[in-house]
Amino acid sequence: MRKIALTCLMAAPWIARAQQPAQPPAPTSGSVTLHAGANEVLLDVVVRDKKGQRVTNLDPGELEIIDNGVARKITSFRLIEGDQTIAGGEQAAQNKPGEVTPKRPIDIERQIRLVTLIFNRLDLNARTIARTAALDLLKNAFPQNVYMGVLVLGDSLQALQPFTNDIGLLRKAVERATGGAYTEFISDSARIEQEMQQQLGPATAGESVGEQAQAMSDATGGSGGKGPSGDPAGAAMAQMMLNMLQLARTSELAQTGRSAIWGLMDVVSQQYRLPGRKSILFFSSGFGVPQGMEEPWRVLISTANRFNVTFYSIDARGLGTTAMNQQAVSQLKDAASASRANLHKGTGLVTPAMAQVFDTAINSGKANTQDTLAELAQSTGGILIANTNDFRDQLKKVSEDIATYYQVTYDPHIEKYDGAFHKIEVHSSRAGLRIQARSGYFALPPSTGKAGVILAPYELPLIQSLTTSPLPREFAFQSAGMHFRGLGHEPEVSVVLDVPIGNVTLQRANATGGVRTPLADAPYEGGLAYIALVRNATGEVVHKLRGEVPLAAAADQLDAFKQSHFIYHEHLALAPGRYTLETAVSDKAGNKTSARKSVFMVPADGPALGLSSVALVRAIRDKNDNTSNQDPFLMSNKLVTPTISPSFSKSTTTGLSFYLVIYPDKTDPAKAELSMRFARDGDAIGGGSPPLPEPDAVGRIQYIATAPTEKMPPGNYQVLFQVKQGTEVASESVTFTLE
Repeated sequence: MRKIALTCLMAAPWIARAQQPAQPPAPTSGSVTLHAGANEVLLDVVVRDKKGQRVTNLDPGELEIIDNGVARKITSFRLIEGDQTIAGGEQAAQNKPGEVTPKRPIDIERQIRLVTLIFNRLDLNARTIARTAALDLLKNAFPQNVYMGVLVLGDSLQALQPFTNDIGLLRKAVERATGGAYTEFISDSARIEQEMQQQLGPATAGESVGEQAQAMSDATGGSGGKGPSGDPAGAAMAQMMLNMLQLARTSELAQTGRSAIWGLMDVVSQQYRLPGRKSILFFSSGFGVPQGMEEPWRVLISTANRFNVTFYSIDARGLGTTAMNQQAVSQLKDAASASRANLHKGTGLVTPAMAQVFDTAINSGKANTQDTLAELAQSTGGILIANTNDFRDQLKKVSEDIATYYQVTYDPHIEKYDGAFHKIEVHSSRAGLRIQARSGYFALPPSTGKAGVILAPYELPLIQSLTTSPLPREFAFQSAGMHFRGLGHEPEVSVVLDVPIGNVTLQRANATGGVRTPLADAPYEGGLAYIALVRNATGEVVHKLRGEVPLAAAADQLDAFKQSHFIYHEHLALAPGRYTLETAVSDKAGNKTSARKSVFMVPADGPALGLSSVALVRAIRDKNDNTSNQDPFLMSNKLVTPTISPSFSKSTTTGLSFYLVIYPDKTDPAKAELSMRFARDGDAIGGGSPPLPEPDAVGRIQYIATAPTEKMPPGNYQVLFQVKQGTEVASESVTFTLE
């Protein structure tokens, strides 16, 4: 079981934002599959004529592939139809509608196709429409090598039917998925909102609900206005209810968006395990991409394209979705109204609309949740099915797409895997054809398509920096692997990353689109991204750490903030052996990157005398609810924050503390004894043998030793820690520089 502990020692009051920062717009597609060991792009292509009929007699000479504006030669071309590749072989018989296929072992060479049906947050009407559509889909003819699974996605992902080609089992799962009770009383809420709107009166000037409510408040000094009944109290209550519904809608947008994106990521990330075409039929009422989730959204699409997964989005709301933009327009009007109120307000109370003006304006661009479904489908080579209550004809075409398509490969002539987006265009010399294919890919190394590796856009430059020689060293940071023993004597490791904030670029915040005016006391902002790869003795990556960290400090606290450190440590279980830790960190504002590699050993497990790695201590704080009881840095109810920064200033450091854990041999009656030996610039300068406490209830001795620096001259120091118990000896050392 992997255990994770996070310590971020960066003077918390100066961190203005903890969430993921919004990223600049990026192409909404990922990389298609690259053949292992070959520089080829594999592309699935669906071709129909102008009447929507499948085209199965296309020659390779009739297709043209444009990669980043350059025509590329097709290296292989084949039609996949039924359960075989059509290249002169006999096509297997297809299922008759409703027929159960006899089970046989999966033969990967026969082009297995996976189809995942996902039902996402459907109200009563949408469930009815989705049930009818899915059951109609199952009436279509599918080759026997098409396997389907059924999932439900709400606040979490639930599986109702594993992959099977048993139509009877799939029907039962669909009925369960669309027959359950939901706690979203959407129809009731819509009815109440309509009643409140009627109480406020008609929008004679086309104003939004928020504008009407604000106008009433302005007319009565903020005490409420008169509705059609002339009741100011009733109008105030209507305004209150509408405000609650608007806040709830914003919260729901964020919640449903996050759960949908992470749930779909869980589904997509496992589809690499089988080759061939994978399709996801996503029955949904739509969702938005909330603020802070822009990058995971791009990673989802990128991962789907890399693992050859195509989305078909089915908007289960039916014909009612034609008015999707009305909510967006209303929210945008509310933001504009609140902005005008801010400009003319002067003194007085700040309304919720005024306080949320910028969030409201941003969210208005995400209120049309059908746009998200369309982007998901179109970016991965699928289609959006929406604005209808009868999905039969379009779902029949989806089943045809699953059964019949072309596999095309070509050499993209990539000279440098820099992560740049490559746009793909597929054209045909035959007139009147409609072609479905992925819109492009990121130029990622072929090895990243193996073993389900999921890359965020910021990762590739960091990975590339670890392959350059010499390694970039544009600013200083430290990383290390520190070994401990678990409570059952099994070896465990804490991977520690330590970045001095003073080495990271912080810039004064600038005005962005008029949202923020630069002032003398405007905050300073920056950020860093990191990746750490743990490789075993054979070079295989056995663990990866990654993340992005926004940084911000008030102007009057900038100097103190620069004296702090970003410290991250992750606790994981590793087998005994030799490991290499490869770490890269980027300074986002300064556009600088540094990388380093180090080696650490994980000792053999067992009951013999042992000594953990020695950590310099930066701080000790109280444990909290997020602290794992298995954390090796936990001492009773205190948590040690380690640092591996090797340099300390005498002017600001009065003493250095060292944390270590001794593991006595329980079978040896002798007591463990500790000795410390200091050396400066290679010369021994003294030491000591401090007494040790008795082992704790689990048989270990957690110890902190402190050395005053007052009489220590500047120099490079090494401290050797040695533990003896009877005839057994264990030792570890730590180095640092005193300036």
